Amino acid sequence: MKTIGLIGGVTWQSTAEYYRIINTEVSRALGGVSSARVAMISLNFADLISFRSSGDEDSHRAMYCDAARSLEQAGADFILICSNTGHLRFDDVARTVAVPVLHIADAAGRAVRAQGISRIGLLGTATTMGGAFMATAFRRMGLSVCTPDPQACARIDELILGEMARGIFSAAARNYITQTIAELAERHHAAGILLACTELPLLLSGRTFGVPVFDTLALHAKAAVEYALSRPSPARFPTR
Repeated sequence: MKTIGLIGGVTWQSTAEYYRIINTEVSRALGGVSSARVAMISLNFADLISFRSSGDEDSHRAMYCDAARSLEQAGADFILICSNTGHLRFDDVARTVAVPVLHIADAAGRAVRAQGISRIGLLGTATTMGGAFMATAFRRMGLSVCTPDPQACARIDELILGEMARGIFSAAARNYITQTIAELAERHHAAGILLACTELPLLLSGRTFGVPVFDTLALHAKAAVEYALSRPSPARFPTR
């Protein structure tokens, strides 16, 4: 079994879900009392928010890269960034270490394409929805990407950072995201929705929708287990 390296803490609630899913899948695959070989560095989310707010890109980048180096030195055979927005630093991390880094968009994109969907709605932080780093990764896979209108993007970002990142999963937030999903399907013709924020699946747990909804956190975690337990081909688990 390969050792999985996790860059977590963004947020700790969603990182705990990564750990739970990874170990559940390893136990299911191997049976008995089997659990995953995991090394983890948990970042202080408050530091990252501070660096982003002040425009200190060097310190922001260094936190991710230092974590990746520590994981490699601890024996991680490959690394996951346990955050959609954290993939803004994917290229920096991938250049820092010699071990593979599995991109969350690859795992999610494969699941979307397996259902024959070509147009997806993207939900996440304002950075994820407004930046090119995630949308471009999906477009490379032949997927058309749409996002909510600017006012909705701002409100979703506010709910993620103001509530969910603090462990608050309110009914008001749940209803707002549910309404936004319906609007993406109806007005923007999204045939599926990507929950591209690791807190959103926690918020919407147990809800069903009129279109397929893809949990990027769970798909990323399960891809990590598949990689850890097999000899995957480069085509299925690309590194960048």
